Formats: sequence, structure tokens, C-alpha cells
Amino acid sequence: MFLRIGELARRAGLTVRALRHYGDIGLLVPSERSGGGYRLYDRKDVARLYRIQALRRLDLSLAEIGALLDNDANGANDTGGLAGIVDQQVAQLDHEIRQASALRTHLLAIKGQLQASEEPAIDDWLLALESMVAGAKYFSDDELRTLASQRDGQAEAAAPERAALTALLHELISAGASPETPQAQALARRWIAMLLAETGGDEGLLMKLYDMHWNEPALHSLTGVDREGMRFISHAMAFARLQLYAPHCSDGEMATLRAHYVAQTDAWPPLIADVREQMLQEAHADSTAVRALALRWQALSLAKAGGDEALHIKLQHAFRNDAALRAGSGIDAPLATYIGRAIAQIDTAPAPLP
Repeated sequence: MFLRIGELARRAGLTVRALRHYGDIGLLVPSERSGGGYRLYDRKDVARLYRIQALRRLDLSLAEIGALLDNDANGANDTGGLAGIVDQQVAQLDHEIRQASALRTHLLAIKGQLQASEEPAIDDWLLALESMVAGAKYFSDDELRTLASQRDGQAEAAAPERAALTALLHELISAGASPETPQAQALARRWIAMLLAETGGDEGLLMKLYDMHWNEPALHSLTGVDREGMRFISHAMAFARLQLYAPHCSDGEMATLRAHYVAQTDAWPPLIADVREQMLQEAHADSTAVRALALRWQALSLAKAGGDEALHIKLQHAFRNDAALRAGSGIDAPLATYIGRAIAQIDTAPAPLP
């Protein structure tokens, strides 16, 4: 029995990117390749991955893990080294026990505040939230480590800006401001820039953050940004991005865009997320699922141009060649290439891009 890379990633709780990296550095090389070139993993590969992940929990580097596994495969006698690993595992478990105990104490304190009809501070809730594993629903362990490393480097510096942006967002919404106003567009640009900094510029992680925040109501009260706020930001960003098309379009074409472009905003994030999921699963471009997504992508992309095929093609060209248009869109080069291939299966026209 063989597993393709997408299936193994899903069942192991990893990203396809992580498994590919393991292969590139020789840590986990798939035993077989399909006729189409897809990676295929057998029972021994899965067993090796289990050991890799077990050693990763000990905070060993990938190089150290590779050396240990290679020594084991060569029959090397490294009893002292294994004893050291066990010592590290015990230390790791002791650390996790201390963390769990600290979380329990923290939650009991929050419970006491609630029973006394006192509202816990937002930092108290955030500490409890960050201590839980809800993020695992949306992110792999490697992705969580990436987010944590980014946050550790800038959390304190970013906190005042986040608070200021959240306050401004509430002010604009309460005043009934349109997302089209210059102030709203400036807010959206700063907000997206902040999120991109948190994700290290990773458009895929940006979309996952959006998905998690959209679907987890608990985060709304904790961060002060609910779906209405998210929609306001995304629409303001759409208006801001719309202005960037002006150098590429005539006055008449811009009038068409103003009538149709922003109306498509809410449909893009879930579609982009669905396409990325199929890409990470290495689904073939002519599969039924990917074909359906390509048809949706094509229709939505044309709709934002008001059905004008010439304008549609012009927008594609602008998107490909203007980095400012791509920033914060959730679309990186691999995803654009992937959906382009899928669309090529149903239409010979260049792949549409938002």
C-alpha cells in the first residue's frame, strides 16, 4: 500500500511543504514515484516519519534527527546517544507538565473572576487561548512554529499598532463609513501589512489566518474584530487594490471595474483556500474537484471585469506584473501556476487572477 504526499501530510498533521523539505534534505525520501511523478510512501517510509516526528518533539534539529536515524539504519551502537534522547524526552515531558499546571492555575483564576462577576482582561483570555491547541485545526506544527517565531520577534512592537487599528476600525464602522473612503483604504493597507509581517510574507498562512478568524467566534470577542469588521477590511482592501489598476486601464474600463470588482470580494477567500488545499494534496489539474474550482475561478474572475473579456485579460497581465496588486491577495506563484494549469484544461485562455 502506498500513500501519496497529500494523504500522508493530512494523516500525519504536516504540510505538504514540510514533507517535500524532508525529501529535499534526504531525511524522508519516498520509496516510489508514480507514472505521473507523484511521491509515493510505503510502510517503511511511514514508520520512519513516525520516528522523525517523535524526535522532533524533543526539539532536535533535522540534521541531528537525520544523523540518529542514519546511525540506527547502519547498525551503529549508540547506547549513550539513545540514553541522552530519553533524558531529553523526560525533560520535555516535565516541561509540558509544568505548562499544563500553569494553564490550569491560570484558568482557575479566570473562573474565580467570572464567579465574582468580574470581567477578565483581554490579556488573560489571550493567554488562555494561546495555551490551547485550537490552532491545530487550521495550522500544522511547522506552521504554528513559524507563526510563533514571527510573533516572538515583533509581538510587543506590533501591539500598539494593532490596538490603534482596531480602535479606528470600530470608529469607522460605528460612523457608517464606506470601505471606499481613503481612511478605510489606508486602514486596510496597514492591517494587511501587519498580518503579512506576522506570517513572514506567506500568502498561504495569511489565508489560513483569515479562515480561522472567520470561523472561530471566540476570536471575535478576544480580538475585537468580528465578521463585520473583517468584511469591512477586505472590502476596503478591494477598493485600495482597485485603484492600483488605474495605470493599466482606460477611464471606461475603470468605470466597469468600479461597478463590478468589489462585488466579488467575499467570494475569493474561500475559493482561494479550496484551490490551495487541492494543490497541497497534489490533486491533478484535470480531476473533477479541481475542474469545478477552475470553473468557479474563471467565472468569478470574468465577473469582476463585468464580463468584458478584453478587460479580463488586461487585469490578468497587470496582476502578474505588479507586485503591489499581488500583496495580501492570498495568491502566490505556485498557486497561480496550479490554477492556471487547471483552467488550461477547460479553456485555452490565460489563467485569470484576482
